[in-house]
Amino acid sequence: MIEHDAVEHMAALLRRLRLERRISQLQLADEARVNASVVHRAERGCDCRLSTWNKLFDGLGYRLLFDVNEDCEEAEELLSSEAAARRERRGGF
Repeated sequence: MIEHDAVEHMAALLRRLRLERRISQLQLADEARVNASVVHRAERGCDCRLSTWNKLFDGLGYRLLFDVNEDCEEAEELLSSEAAARRERRGGF
């Protein structure tokens, strides 16, 4: 599942960056103003709120940015034709 892969990636990245900074989970928790258990759960790959991920990476001195990639080359064409079909069913609006 894509969502699970994203969480696992975030968890591994968080742990790697924390270790590179040579700080403990407790130190990161203090810096991010969250409970130490939140850092532990995040690094284990438990899903967190987006705001929590943001706090954790901010606590390490990083800004969390997002990018999207088209999963299917035909997606744009498929979505356009489905939108056109919906407009036609609604009477051309």
